[in-house]
Formats: sequence, C-alpha cells, structure tokens
Amino acid sequence: MSSDVGAPWTPPTSAELFASGTVVVKREFLVEPRPPPPLDAATHADAGDAAPISGGGTFGAFNKRAKFAEKSRADKPRERGLCNQLTREGKCAFGDACKYSHDVDAFLKTKPPDLPGTCTFVNKEGGCPYGVRCRYYGTHATGEGRDGATVAESTTTLEPPKTVEKEMNFVDKDVMVRLRKKKYDFSRADTIVKEVLRAMETKKDEQTKAGEESAAKRAKVDEENRTDTGAFTKARVEEKRTIDFKDKLYLAPLTTVGNLPFRRVCKTLGADITCGEMALCTSLLQGLPSEWALLRRHKSEDIFGVQICGGYPDSVTRCCQLLEDTIDVDFIDINMGCPIDSVCQKGYGSMMLEKPKKMETVIRAASAALGKCSLTFKTRMAYTDKSRVAHTFAPKVAEWGAAAMTLHGRTRAQRYRSVADWEYTKLTKESSSVPLIGNGDVYMQKDYYTHLEEHSVDTCMLARGALIKPWLFTEIKERRDWDISSRERFDILKSFASFGLEHWGSDTRGVESTRKYLLEWMSFTYRYTPIGLLDHSYGAAAMTQRPPAFVGRDDLETLMASEASSDWVKISTMLLGPPPEGFAFQPKHKSNAYASESGAALGDMDQG
Repeated sequence: MSSDVGAPWTPPTSAELFASGTVVVKREFLVEPRPPPPLDAATHADAGDAAPISGGGTFGAFNKRAKFAEKSRADKPRERGLCNQLTREGKCAFGDACKYSHDVDAFLKTKPPDLPGTCTFVNKEGGCPYGVRCRYYGTHATGEGRDGATVAESTTTLEPPKTVEKEMNFVDKDVMVRLRKKKYDFSRADTIVKEVLRAMETKKDEQTKAGEESAAKRAKVDEENRTDTGAFTKARVEEKRTIDFKDKLYLAPLTTVGNLPFRRVCKTLGADITCGEMALCTSLLQGLPSEWALLRRHKSEDIFGVQICGGYPDSVTRCCQLLEDTIDVDFIDINMGCPIDSVCQKGYGSMMLEKPKKMETVIRAASAALGKCSLTFKTRMAYTDKSRVAHTFAPKVAEWGAAAMTLHGRTRAQRYRSVADWEYTKLTKESSSVPLIGNGDVYMQKDYYTHLEEHSVDTCMLARGALIKPWLFTEIKERRDWDISSRERFDILKSFASFGLEHWGSDTRGVESTRKYLLEWMSFTYRYTPIGLLDHSYGAAAMTQRPPAFVGRDDLETLMASEASSDWVKISTMLLGPPPEGFAFQPKHKSNAYASESGAALGDMDQG
C-alpha cells in the first residue's frame, strides 16, 4: 500500500485493504491520506484511560475534574454580569441590593448576534427561561429583534419542537443539603448491609463446621438469622418491577457521549432501553450536582436505568436506597466491568472479578435495598487472560438478587485488543440463572441476530456501534442494511442539536455545551463508511476495521468522513452558528480501537 517517497500515489487494491485491516472501499472513491493531525500532548496523555463506553471514565481524574468544574462554576461570574433571576422571571427579589447588573440595554449591546431560526422554547408554557440571554431572543413573542442579528445565511435553521417536555429526576435542594452535611438517613441501608454480612459469615461458618453440628442446631441458627431482613428481602424481591429484556434493543451507558440528547436521538431511531451515564456512588452520596445531572431522564425514555460504580457494600447500598428514594428509574445497573486503572485501583469495576465474595455481598445488599426498582450488573469474562470466571458465578446471581446480567466478551486485560468472545458468552448464558445481555462488536444488524440465534443471549447491548451509526437500531428492527444518505445523517445531527438546546439551554453557555457534546459524538461518527462505497465482495465493514481516506458521493458525505476536528467544527457551525473566537476542539475520547494485523488494537477504548 505504500509507495516510494516522491512517487505518485497509487490507490491500494481491495485485497491490500482487507489484509491490512482496513474497510474495503471501491478504488474509485479512495484518495491519498492526509497527514494525521497533531495531537495535543496534555489532552491525549491519558486517552487510553478516557474511554466513553459503559462508565469508562477515569475515577480519580473524573472525580477531581467534576469537583473542579463545580468550583469553577461557583467562582465564575454570571454571563455579562446580568442578573439570572431577572432574565428568567422578569424581576429580581433583591432589587437594588442585587450584586448583579439589571441593565438589560447594556447587556444587549455586547451580546453576540442572534442565531438563525426560532427559539427552541417558543412553544413552552411560560416562554423561554433564558430571556434576553437566549441566542434566539429576536424570535421571542415579547422580544424585539435587532438589526443584523442573524449570522451566516448558510447556517441550517433549527426548527423549534412542537412541545417542550420537562425532564425528570430533579432532586430537591433539601436532599442535596442533607447529603452535603451528612445528615441523610441511611439507617435502612446500613441495617441491610450488616445483616447481609452476618448471614454470609454464618453461611461460611456452617460450611466450615459441616457435619459437626446437629440438624436441630443448624435449624435453630437458620431461624435466628431469618430475621426481618430475610422476610423483608423476599417481600421486596416479589415487589420489584419485572423488566423484559428479551429482544429489546439496549443502548449502553456511555460516558460523556451517552448524554440525554443522544439517548433521545437513539429513541427516535428504535432504541427500547436506555441507561444514563455512569455515576460514582461516592459523588452521588456527597451531593455533587454535576453527578446528579447524569441521572436526568426524558419522557420518551420509557424503560430507563442508571449506572453506578462502587466497590463497597455500604456505599453501593446507600446509593441504591438514595436513588430509589429520590428519582424515577426502572433499574439500577452496577458497573463491575470497567477496566480503567484508576477505577480498578480503588477496588471498583473489573477488580470485583478478583473478589467474588465482595461482588456477591454488594449485589445481595444493593438488591435488598431496592423495592420496586430492579438491580442489574455489567461485567467482563475475567480480570486476567489466565482464566475466565463469569460462567462460575452466573448460576448464582438470581439467588443474589440480580434481575439481569450483561457480559462484555473480553477480559479486563484485553480491553479492546481482540475480538469479543461470543462463544464464551454463549457458554455463560447456558449456566446463567437470569437473562443474559451480550456486549461487544455489534456493528451490523446481522451481528445482532447472529448473537440471538447462535449464542442464545436474550438481547445485545449496543455501544460503539450505536455511536458510529445510531441508525443501527432501525437496521435491526427492519432487518436491513441502510445505505443512509449524507442528508439523512445530517438530519440526525440536526435532531441532536435541537435536543441539546432544549437540554443545556439556548443561551450562550447552552449553545456551546451543545456544540461540545456534538463534537465529542462526531469523534465517533466520522468512522462510518457508507455502504454504497464498499466492495461487497469482501463482505460488510467490521467494527475493528479502520476506514481509509475516501471521497463521498457528495461534498457533505466527504466532510462527514474527515478525521480532522476542524471539519467537525465546520459541521457544528452549520447547526449552531460560528463558535467563539479562538475556539479549538480536541476529543476527550480515543475512538481508534482497531485491530492490527497481529490482533492488537491500534488504540484503546475502555469500557465496562
């Protein structure tokens, strides 16, 4: 595939592309690759530990970053010094004593130009909550447009939604205050943990002393330990909501990119089950607002869960009690598969595979703390490559109290350095006492049905496949490969932008937050190779194949395939107007998890 320096570039043959682990694109669409863009050392130093899938964010860095963000927001003065209460409510309770400006005219003189289109909150009862801050202020019923307020004419106009539905899972301020002051009542969770630990210790002692005690004495011990918790746990298990995972399309919890607007996009394309981004138990228990924001739910998410990460029975059980007390979810998923070093060093994530008794204790106690809400967990085949262990505890998890189990067909050591082992997933399913959800490398609709029919899983969790091509949900439901056009793909991005403004806000901060998360998502979408460009004699594209440099069937398709982040910014400009002066973007996550010819990944994408 290479040529001598200075010699004319020659397109590689299909055979050469296939042999090198590259998507086989027809030669007429191939172009000479551009030099790779320079990486920012600070941004990418830990790229392998900043992967987005299933709670793959770093623990230490994640926690510190979240706390720093909270402090930064607290220290940062409000936009242009304008009173927030005045803009939202039309008046300020503090009047002249308010420390923020009430000079709306001065604010309007320095405010950036309005964006084209109509405010996303135009149909919201009570009007736009951002008032004059809104970047579409000129379209407000009571607002007055300004001359020259609209930016570039080439920018796409975003249509406002017919209705704006309020998001769910906002927590009362009183709860947050009690959490920060450590005054929340966790007595129920603490009692459950103590009784579960005592019951497990008794069971261990009985096994050790087997044959030494009389049957009557053992029965007496059993009766003594069948306390209120035993009856309580049984009653609560019977009360739990039953979630039918069978054949349901499940969008994985995705760190950073699995935000609420993205989940809404996936729901419109056919996703059945959605799950929020991974949240740390310790941060939730501390009342960190940025962590609680990860638990928001949209009305369209009819089967919705949240994923938490923790490794100790007390904190996980307290967190489960807290979540059921305060928010509306159908299930809580515990991440016991995250391979990140900083997570495993804390005893969380994949490290639980090395401590099966602790895994059992956490699941038993957490399940007992939940009433109507179901408990699930996600894990991997094993911690190391030496031996696989998931099949050894799969028969027991129903007794522990889990409603379902998700298995990622790789070990913690493998991360993404091999193809997911679906034969082992099948072996585990044969011994599983609960519904088993398979995870790993589902990229085409035929992959999904192969795993259901040949590997016997109840359903599949879609992660990277859904990030790269969210219409995968549609392909699966319609059992067809969709040669989607660039305009149809752009409409999906357009939906995300509209949902983003509704979620993060239509003021400057909201617009730029929407841009940021759109760009993070596009660091995955550029990897898609249109079906119509493929040399089908070599089969369909695979998750582990690297896309070559190519031109699309139109300029927009070519732009969408660019790996240059500057081109992603161009697309964001088409949707959200020009970014602030001096804006530059570096993706948070490393998405190049391709298999090399030797089977090793060319990049890491860590996930649970």
